[in-house]
Amino acid sequence: MLTLLTRGLGHLYAGKPKRGVILFVIEQLLVVGFSISALAYTHDIYSLGLLIVVGIGFGIFCIFDAMKNARAKQEHYELAKYNRWFVYAAYFIVLSLGVSPLVSRGVKTNLVQAYKIPSAAMAPTVMIGDHILVDKRESAKAPQRGDLIIFEYPVDPTKDFLKRVVAIGGDTVEIKDKKLFINGAPAAEPYAVHYEADIIPAAQKPRDNLAPQVVPAASYFVMGDNRDRSYDSRFWGFVPQEKVKGGVKNIYWSWDQEKGAVRWERIGMKVR
Repeated sequence: MLTLLTRGLGHLYAGKPKRGVILFVIEQLLVVGFSISALAYTHDIYSLGLLIVVGIGFGIFCIFDAMKNARAKQEHYELAKYNRWFVYAAYFIVLSLGVSPLVSRGVKTNLVQAYKIPSAAMAPTVMIGDHILVDKRESAKAPQRGDLIIFEYPVDPTKDFLKRVVAIGGDTVEIKDKKLFINGAPAAEPYAVHYEADIIPAAQKPRDNLAPQVVPAASYFVMGDNRDRSYDSRFWGFVPQEKVKGGVKNIYWSWDQEKGAVRWERIGMKVR
Protein backbone atom coordinates (compact mmCIF):
# COMPACT_ATOMS: atom_id res chain seq x y z
CA MET A 1 0.00 0.00 0.00
CA LEU A 2 2.85 2.39 0.79
CA THR A 3 4.45 1.63 -2.58
CA LEU A 4 1.22 2.53 -4.32
CA LEU A 5 1.32 5.94 -2.64
CA THR A 6 4.90 6.65 -3.72
CA ARG A 7 7.57 4.46 -5.26
CA GLY A 8 10.14 3.67 -2.57
CA LEU A 9 7.94 4.42 0.43
CA GLY A 10 7.32 0.70 0.98
CA HIS A 11 11.06 0.07 0.86
CA LEU A 12 11.66 2.79 3.44
CA TYR A 13 9.24 0.97 5.76
CA ALA A 14 10.96 -2.37 5.03
CA GLY A 15 14.42 -1.08 5.91
CA LYS A 16 15.69 -0.44 2.37
CA PRO A 17 15.63 3.38 2.06
CA LYS A 18 18.43 3.63 -0.52
CA ARG A 19 16.79 1.00 -2.72
CA GLY A 20 13.51 2.88 -2.42
CA VAL A 21 15.02 6.19 -3.51
CA ILE A 22 16.73 4.48 -6.45
CA LEU A 23 13.41 2.98 -7.60
CA PHE A 24 11.74 6.39 -7.29
CA VAL A 25 14.46 7.95 -9.44
CA ILE A 26 14.10 5.15 -12.01
CA GLU A 27 10.36 5.80 -12.19
CA GLN A 28 10.93 9.51 -12.91
CA LEU A 29 13.47 8.62 -15.59
CA LEU A 30 10.93 6.23 -17.10
CA VAL A 31 8.39 9.05 -17.26
CA VAL A 32 10.83 11.16 -19.26
CA GLY A 33 11.93 8.18 -21.37
CA PHE A 34 8.35 7.15 -22.14
CA SER A 35 7.55 10.72 -23.17
CA ILE A 36 10.43 10.79 -25.63
CA SER A 37 9.51 7.32 -26.90
CA ALA A 38 5.90 8.39 -27.35
CA LEU A 39 7.04 11.16 -29.68
CA ALA A 40 9.38 8.94 -31.67
CA TYR A 41 7.86 5.46 -31.78
CA THR A 42 4.17 5.23 -30.88
CA HIS A 43 2.77 5.20 -34.41
CA ASP A 44 1.01 1.89 -33.93
CA ILE A 45 -0.89 0.08 -31.20
CA TYR A 46 1.92 -2.42 -30.58
CA SER A 47 4.57 0.18 -29.71
CA LEU A 48 2.10 1.99 -27.48
CA GLY A 49 1.12 -1.29 -25.83
CA LEU A 50 4.76 -2.10 -25.13
CA LEU A 51 5.24 1.19 -23.27
CA ILE A 52 2.14 0.52 -21.18
CA VAL A 53 3.26 -3.03 -20.32
CA VAL A 54 6.72 -1.82 -19.28
CA GLY A 55 5.21 0.89 -17.07
CA ILE A 56 2.75 -1.47 -15.38
CA GLY A 57 5.45 -4.14 -15.03
CA PHE A 58 7.78 -1.74 -13.23
CA GLY A 59 5.01 -0.77 -10.82
CA ILE A 60 4.23 -4.42 -10.03
CA PHE A 61 7.94 -5.16 -9.52
CA CYS A 62 8.25 -2.30 -7.00
CA ILE A 63 5.25 -3.60 -5.00
CA PHE A 64 6.43 -7.20 -4.81
CA ASP A 65 10.03 -6.18 -4.12
CA ALA A 66 8.89 -4.10 -1.14
CA MET A 67 6.74 -7.00 0.12
CA LYS A 68 9.66 -9.41 -0.23
CA ASN A 69 11.96 -7.19 1.82
CA ALA A 70 9.32 -6.60 4.48
CA ARG A 71 8.54 -10.31 4.89
CA ALA A 72 12.23 -11.22 5.08
CA LYS A 73 12.66 -9.06 8.17
CA GLN A 74 9.28 -9.30 9.86
CA GLU A 75 10.46 -11.56 12.73
CA HIS A 76 13.81 -9.98 13.60
CA TYR A 77 13.68 -6.41 12.32
CA GLU A 78 14.74 -3.67 14.70
CA LEU A 79 13.26 -0.26 14.01
CA ALA A 80 15.72 2.23 12.56
CA LYS A 81 15.70 5.97 13.21
CA TYR A 82 13.85 6.54 9.95
CA ASN A 83 11.01 4.13 10.83
CA ARG A 84 8.79 6.93 12.14
CA TRP A 85 5.50 8.20 10.83
CA PHE A 86 6.83 11.74 10.32
CA VAL A 87 9.71 10.41 8.18
CA TYR A 88 7.22 8.55 6.00
CA ALA A 89 5.12 11.71 5.72
CA ALA A 90 8.17 13.81 4.82
CA TYR A 91 9.22 11.25 2.18
CA PHE A 92 5.74 11.35 0.64
CA ILE A 93 5.52 15.15 0.68
CA VAL A 94 8.99 15.78 -0.75
CA LEU A 95 8.96 13.12 -3.47
CA SER A 96 5.30 12.57 -4.37
CA LEU A 97 4.04 16.12 -3.88
CA GLY A 98 7.30 17.90 -4.73
CA VAL A 99 9.60 16.08 -7.14
CA SER A 100 6.99 14.14 -9.16
CA PRO A 101 4.89 17.23 -10.05
CA LEU A 102 8.05 19.07 -11.11
CA VAL A 103 9.04 16.24 -13.43
CA SER A 104 5.49 15.99 -14.78
CA ARG A 105 5.31 19.74 -15.36
CA GLY A 106 8.67 19.71 -17.10
CA VAL A 107 7.53 16.90 -19.41
CA LYS A 108 4.24 18.66 -20.26
CA THR A 109 6.00 21.96 -20.90
CA ASN A 110 9.00 20.76 -22.89
CA LEU A 111 8.28 17.28 -24.29
CA VAL A 112 4.76 15.92 -24.64
CA GLN A 113 1.27 16.51 -23.29
CA ALA A 114 -1.94 14.52 -23.59
CA TYR A 115 -5.26 16.08 -24.64
CA LYS A 116 -8.79 14.75 -24.96
CA ILE A 117 -10.85 15.98 -27.93
CA PRO A 118 -14.29 17.32 -26.89
CA SER A 119 -15.62 18.62 -30.23
CA ALA A 120 -16.09 17.59 -33.87
CA ALA A 121 -14.40 20.68 -35.37
CA MET A 122 -11.52 18.55 -36.69
CA ALA A 123 -13.56 15.49 -37.72
CA PRO A 124 -12.96 13.13 -39.36
CA THR A 125 -9.20 13.69 -38.90
CA VAL A 126 -9.56 13.93 -35.13
CA MET A 127 -12.84 12.81 -33.60
CA ILE A 128 -14.71 13.35 -30.36
CA GLY A 129 -13.28 10.89 -27.82
CA ASP A 130 -9.81 10.78 -29.36
CA HIS A 131 -6.96 11.22 -26.88
CA ILE A 132 -3.94 12.75 -28.57
CA LEU A 133 -0.27 13.33 -27.80
CA VAL A 134 1.09 16.80 -28.54
CA ASP A 135 4.77 17.45 -29.24
CA LYS A 136 5.78 20.38 -27.02
CA ARG A 137 9.40 20.66 -28.21
CA GLU A 138 10.52 23.96 -29.71
CA SER A 139 10.82 22.39 -33.16
CA ALA A 140 7.06 21.70 -33.10
CA LYS A 141 6.21 25.32 -32.28
CA ALA A 142 7.12 26.58 -35.77
CA PRO A 143 4.52 24.77 -37.90
CA GLN A 144 4.15 24.75 -41.67
CA ARG A 145 1.06 24.73 -43.85
CA GLY A 146 -0.97 21.59 -43.25
CA ASP A 147 0.30 20.94 -39.70
CA LEU A 148 -2.11 20.40 -36.84
CA ILE A 149 -1.34 22.50 -33.78
CA ILE A 150 -2.50 23.08 -30.23
CA PHE A 151 -2.54 26.76 -29.33
CA GLU A 152 -3.77 29.17 -26.72
CA TYR A 153 -7.09 30.60 -27.88
CA PRO A 154 -6.26 34.31 -28.51
CA VAL A 155 -9.64 35.48 -27.21
CA ASP A 156 -9.53 33.40 -23.99
CA PRO A 157 -6.05 32.31 -22.78
CA THR A 158 -7.59 29.73 -20.43
CA LYS A 159 -8.64 27.59 -23.42
CA ASP A 160 -6.54 25.50 -25.80
CA PHE A 161 -7.72 24.93 -29.39
CA LEU A 162 -6.76 22.31 -31.98
CA LYS A 163 -6.78 23.44 -35.62
CA ARG A 164 -4.89 23.01 -38.89
CA VAL A 165 -2.49 25.65 -40.19
CA VAL A 166 -3.66 26.63 -43.69
CA ALA A 167 -1.55 29.77 -44.12
CA ILE A 168 1.60 31.26 -42.59
CA GLY A 169 3.01 34.77 -42.28
CA GLY A 170 2.99 36.66 -45.59
CA ASP A 171 0.34 34.46 -47.23
CA THR A 172 -2.87 35.92 -48.62
CA VAL A 173 -5.97 33.99 -47.58
CA GLU A 174 -9.29 34.11 -49.38
CA ILE A 175 -12.45 31.95 -49.33
CA LYS A 176 -14.96 31.83 -52.19
CA ASP A 177 -18.08 29.70 -51.78
CA LYS A 178 -16.34 27.36 -49.30
CA LYS A 179 -13.20 27.05 -51.47
CA LEU A 180 -9.95 28.14 -49.85
CA PHE A 181 -7.41 30.12 -51.88
CA ILE A 182 -3.82 30.74 -50.76
CA ASN A 183 -1.90 33.46 -52.61
CA GLY A 184 -4.54 33.41 -55.34
CA ALA A 185 -4.37 29.66 -56.03
CA PRO A 186 -6.88 27.01 -54.91
CA ALA A 187 -5.55 25.09 -51.92
CA ALA A 188 -5.25 21.31 -52.15
CA GLU A 189 -7.12 20.08 -49.07
CA PRO A 190 -7.98 16.37 -49.14
CA TYR A 191 -8.68 16.53 -45.39
CA ALA A 192 -11.33 19.29 -45.54
CA VAL A 193 -15.00 18.27 -45.40
CA HIS A 194 -18.28 20.15 -45.89
CA TYR A 195 -21.43 18.53 -44.54
CA GLU A 196 -23.76 21.43 -45.35
CA ALA A 197 -24.65 22.43 -48.90
CA ASP A 198 -25.86 25.98 -48.19
CA ILE A 199 -23.55 28.93 -48.96
CA ILE A 200 -23.56 31.77 -46.43
CA PRO A 201 -22.86 35.27 -47.83
CA ALA A 202 -19.84 37.14 -46.47
CA ALA A 203 -22.11 39.95 -45.26
CA GLN A 204 -23.83 37.50 -42.93
CA LYS A 205 -20.80 35.60 -41.58
CA PRO A 206 -17.34 34.64 -42.91
CA ARG A 207 -17.79 30.88 -42.81
CA ASP A 208 -18.07 30.31 -46.58
CA ASN A 209 -16.83 33.59 -48.02
CA LEU A 210 -13.93 35.68 -46.78
CA ALA A 211 -12.33 38.72 -48.41
CA PRO A 212 -8.56 38.47 -49.05
CA GLN A 213 -6.46 38.88 -45.90
CA VAL A 214 -2.69 38.94 -45.50
CA VAL A 215 -1.39 36.85 -42.61
CA PRO A 216 0.92 38.97 -40.39
CA ALA A 217 4.53 37.91 -39.88
CA ALA A 218 5.06 35.23 -37.19
CA SER A 219 1.36 34.39 -37.26
CA TYR A 220 -0.89 31.65 -38.63
CA PHE A 221 -4.33 31.33 -40.20
CA VAL A 222 -5.93 28.16 -38.85
CA MET A 223 -9.10 26.26 -39.71
CA GLY A 224 -10.85 23.10 -38.60
CA ASP A 225 -11.15 20.23 -41.08
CA ASN A 226 -14.90 20.12 -40.45
CA ARG A 227 -15.31 23.47 -42.19
CA ASP A 228 -19.02 23.98 -41.60
CA ARG A 229 -18.69 23.28 -37.86
CA SER A 230 -15.42 24.93 -36.86
CA TYR A 231 -14.90 28.17 -34.96
CA ASP A 232 -11.51 29.33 -36.23
CA SER A 233 -9.47 32.15 -37.81
CA ARG A 234 -12.33 32.99 -40.14
CA PHE A 235 -14.20 34.35 -37.13
CA TRP A 236 -11.62 35.58 -34.61
CA GLY A 237 -8.40 36.19 -36.58
CA PHE A 238 -4.81 35.00 -36.60
CA VAL A 239 -2.77 32.93 -34.14
CA PRO A 240 0.51 34.60 -33.06
CA GLN A 241 3.45 32.20 -32.99
CA GLU A 242 3.97 32.71 -29.24
CA LYS A 243 0.50 31.24 -28.67
CA VAL A 244 1.44 27.91 -30.31
CA LYS A 245 1.94 25.19 -27.68
CA GLY A 246 2.88 22.26 -29.91
CA GLY A 247 2.12 20.00 -32.83
CA VAL A 248 -0.27 17.06 -32.80
CA LYS A 249 1.60 13.76 -32.97
CA ASN A 250 -0.69 10.75 -32.70
CA ILE A 251 -3.72 9.18 -31.03
CA TYR A 252 -3.00 7.01 -27.99
CA TRP A 253 -6.62 6.21 -27.07
CA SER A 254 -10.03 6.60 -28.69
CA TRP A 255 -13.47 6.07 -27.20
CA ASP A 256 -16.73 6.22 -29.14
CA GLN A 257 -19.18 7.54 -26.57
CA GLU A 258 -22.26 6.98 -28.74
CA LYS A 259 -21.46 3.30 -29.31
CA GLY A 260 -19.81 2.80 -25.92
CA ALA A 261 -16.84 1.11 -27.56
CA VAL A 262 -13.12 1.51 -28.13
CA ARG A 263 -12.04 2.58 -31.62
CA TRP A 264 -9.17 0.10 -31.78
CA GLU A 265 -8.24 1.04 -35.33
CA ARG A 266 -7.39 4.61 -34.21
CA ILE A 267 -5.10 3.74 -31.29
CA GLY A 268 -1.48 4.56 -32.13
CA MET A 269 -2.56 6.26 -35.38
CA LYS A 270 -0.36 9.10 -36.56
CA VAL A 271 -2.39 12.28 -37.09
CA ARG A 272 -1.71 13.90 -40.46
